[in-house]
Amino acid sequence: MEIAWFTDTWLPNRDGVVTSLLMFKNAIEKKGHKIYIFAPGSENIEEGDIFYYKSKVFSPYPQYKFPSFFSVFSMRTREIIKKIEPDIIHSHSPGIMGIHALIASGKFNIPLIFTFHTFVDDSVYMLFKNEKMQQMAKKFFYKWLRCYCKKCSCVIAPSHYVAERISKICQKHVEVLPTGIDLNRFEKGDGSRIREKYHGKKIILHVGRVVKEKNISLLIDAAPYILEKEDVIFIIVGEGPARKELKKEAERKGVAEHFVFTGFVSDEELADYYKAADVFAFPSLYETQGIVAFEAMAAGVPVVAADAKALPDFIKDGENGYLANPHDACHFAEKIIMALEDRGIVKKAREFVEQYSIEKMADKLLEIYEKYEG
Repeated sequence: MEIAWFTDTWLPNRDGVVTSLLMFKNAIEKKGHKIYIFAPGSENIEEGDIFYYKSKVFSPYPQYKFPSFFSVFSMRTREIIKKIEPDIIHSHSPGIMGIHALIASGKFNIPLIFTFHTFVDDSVYMLFKNEKMQQMAKKFFYKWLRCYCKKCSCVIAPSHYVAERISKICQKHVEVLPTGIDLNRFEKGDGSRIREKYHGKKIILHVGRVVKEKNISLLIDAAPYILEKEDVIFIIVGEGPARKELKKEAERKGVAEHFVFTGFVSDEELADYYKAADVFAFPSLYETQGIVAFEAMAAGVPVVAADAKALPDFIKDGENGYLANPHDACHFAEKIIMALEDRGIVKKAREFVEQYSIEKMADKLLEIYEKYEG
């Protein structure tokens, strides 16, 4: 099967969407299929099976690039699609690259699959400071999303929570397909070097983009409660525009010496960071799935997650992890302390996450493709 994927985020940027695409691409191509990537880049160039579109840097978040809207009027996409003749077009964004996918699907009568990865409306504060403008942008987004979904043969969501929300907007059935993970990769990490670096302190880890909606400031507020009882270090792995402000906030609240912001780390190092951690703290208010929670579980690390959006779909309080109020620093701290003391929950977490291997999820995605393939 030949498959064309359209995405508004791609390497060298690393986020949940890119992680998902890389995992699925690797697993699906191992099964003998071919995936072509259409993504933003520095120039209109082709590198193997990747077609880049000249894009401008998004100044509030320089890791992201966006093609010009006028690129959708170019014949380039149609010419490429005509050449590669894909069986399926799969859009991973309703944005500019998603419009390219929509036009190509209509032109060549190829089934269009759409995965809703991200609550983009939660990030409109990066575009508009004015609250009224933010509300207008959110309304426009949902109107466009409704229109976009109606043009798709199939809509996929990574969790039941998202599926319920999107089905109400689009008024159509939504398939649920979480992103799978490479279980062995995280299980085989070696955290000894990192533990030695921090002199054996207990490590509370967070991995992800460093942005407002990830709610990392809650960990800064929770730190004093935890430090009263435990000698811990908070390690924040990831990059993003909120990093400088969070470091300043930690300084203002007198806990800066207990926080380490590593920036981006390599895939090899990431597995080691997970393996070094005693607790994975995930206070995000933004998640459509929360792949990093699965990665932590696979590494044998208890997860304390926000009782918000899609996270309760997967984290069951007191069973395979802990849920905490993402607006209450004291409550979040209490759950982190409970997780530090409860090692028995790790086994249940590992058993839970085994059902989400990337191989199993890739098979399910292929089943969806075959269902709609012309």
